[in-house]
Amino acid sequence: MAKKFKNSLDGFDMSATVFGATKSETPKKKVEKTKKEKSVQSSKTQKTKTSERATIGAARGCKPGYTRHTYVLPQQMIDQVKAVAQFFCCSEVSAAEQLLQKGLDDIRKQHGKKALTLQKTQNLFA
Repeated sequence: MAKKFKNSLDGFDMSATVFGATKSETPKKKVEKTKKEKSVQSSKTQKTKTSERATIGAARGCKPGYTRHTYVLPQQMIDQVKAVAQFFCCSEVSAAEQLLQKGLDDIRKQHGKKALTLQKTQNLFA
């Protein structure tokens, strides 16, 4: 014969805890936004000033003027960046930023500003 256990959380109402409603009340439903409202909202949020923190997208949680971007690098290079950060007692992000900036400065000296400017169009047969 199986033992019957009484779960102490049987009477627990998660929706009342999350939404602050009593058991008789139900949480309010979210109102769906139209496509136009969504596009207006997204166009407003993408035009944030550099002095304000972004609240959506890849830049959410980053310092003003920064965004997230991912690169795949060899493990040896990642270990070297970690070693540089440890040697100079700074964060890995700071070490990687300084190393990239040094490389970009060298490219600017060697090839000029045009090498670091993103070109909108490119002629393949020019």
